[in-house]
Amino acid sequence: MMDVITGAFGGLKTAAELTQGLLALKTDAAVSAKVIELNGVISGVQQQLFTAQADYSTLASRIRELEAEVANFKNWEEEKQRYQLHQLAPGTLVYRVKPTMKGSEPDHDLCPNCYEQGVKAILQYSGYEKGHKSFSCSRCKAVFLGEMPPSESFVELTSTPWEFDRGY
Repeated sequence: MMDVITGAFGGLKTAAELTQGLLALKTDAAVSAKVIELNGVISGVQQQLFTAQADYSTLASRIRELEAEVANFKNWEEEKQRYQLHQLAPGTLVYRVKPTMKGSEPDHDLCPNCYEQGVKAILQYSGYEKGHKSFSCSRCKAVFLGEMPPSESFVELTSTPWEFDRGY
């Protein structure tokens, strides 16, 4: 970038020297040759300045993108302080909102996979799987098994009334 700007200033210096040379010329042919040479230098300087302007615009856009990323990172760092690791069931860890940080929000858990990627993805109840309550992440599709319900509750939830009469 600095090379382009330095080149542009060098071109302008050459244009100024050519202009001084025009003043010293006595013949029309010599003046015409210097005018053509001066126009070439000015055209080159203009091209270098256009290039510098385009480079500057690209760099300014990239700076804005990086500043937005830094702001998002800072916001996520603040947001993730609201959560703590929680054992949903033996071998199943999620991030749960801290009781002191939830405010008016209901209790909720975050997907640990997404959490580690800087994304807040709330786990949703998705029924029973292998006798456990299951929770899934709509973003990464991971499934987390919760505690197994007490056997009487589970039978009540999954059995039909006629099964109770038969002793199942």
